[in-house]
Amino acid sequence: MDVSVITPIYKGNRYINGIFEMIADNAQKAPQLDIELVLVNDSPEIPLEYNESLVQNFSLKIVDNKKNLGIHGARENGLHSAEGKYILFFDQDDSLSDTAIVSQYQYVKNADAVVSNGWVEDTTGTKRPLFIRHQQNRVNDIDLYFYIGNLIASPGMCLIRKDCVPSCWLQEEMKTNGADDWLLWAGFLLDGRHFELNPAFTYTHKSVGTNTSNNETRMIQSSVEALQIIRTYYARNSKLMRRYERRLSMRACCTGKSTWYKRLNYCFNLDIAVRLFFFKVGR
Repeated sequence: MDVSVITPIYKGNRYINGIFEMIADNAQKAPQLDIELVLVNDSPEIPLEYNESLVQNFSLKIVDNKKNLGIHGARENGLHSAEGKYILFFDQDDSLSDTAIVSQYQYVKNADAVVSNGWVEDTTGTKRPLFIRHQQNRVNDIDLYFYIGNLIASPGMCLIRKDCVPSCWLQEEMKTNGADDWLLWAGFLLDGRHFELNPAFTYTHKSVGTNTSNNETRMIQSSVEALQIIRTYYARNSKLMRRYERRLSMRACCTGKSTWYKRLNYCFNLDIAVRLFFFKVGR
């Protein structure tokens, strides 16, 4: 297999036929590639229901978790079953352009991974870019992942070589959903890996208001857990760890507080404030 698309399904039967159509459209645009879709059922009490006639020009593999594992555990289970040289982690309620896979494959070549641009779509259907100005150019700057956090909105924007998935992500299983993306990319970069850049918009993230990423308290809890894993595997990078611990402490302290309170916290952490400002303005 050239590419494996791994999609955890959690109470998501209504999404499956649409995912099949998306992958079939991508496979039609990339006849030179062998593509497989790995569906991981992470709500095992609900059998998967789908229309097999929509499985066209790609292979289908079903992985049934014995119990609910959460997004990280489900992605890991899918990865163990995947046969592709390259991996695309895709969420059930998001979408890909019909040329996403062929576009990403053309840019990744023999690199470790490629990251494209994409859209975030709100409940009104309004879209805005996930990367603005020159933000995409900063995704290889490991310092920013510890000054700011995850620069990549979703792994659905990335095609990663399977053998470049870091051990810290493969061998651990996060208990709190939310920060496994940061763990994946922080470990990837700390291993000395590198992203190629694809300027195309290949991916759309649907912001429905119930995403874990919209729950700041839970995201901080998950991020603290991810940081502990990184500490275990990359103890030599203690300076980065301390910096991110300070960043997470700032976020926890400012949750639910006024804008002025947040500004005061940034005054006491000027290095973080400066890095965040220049990233947001795309410099």
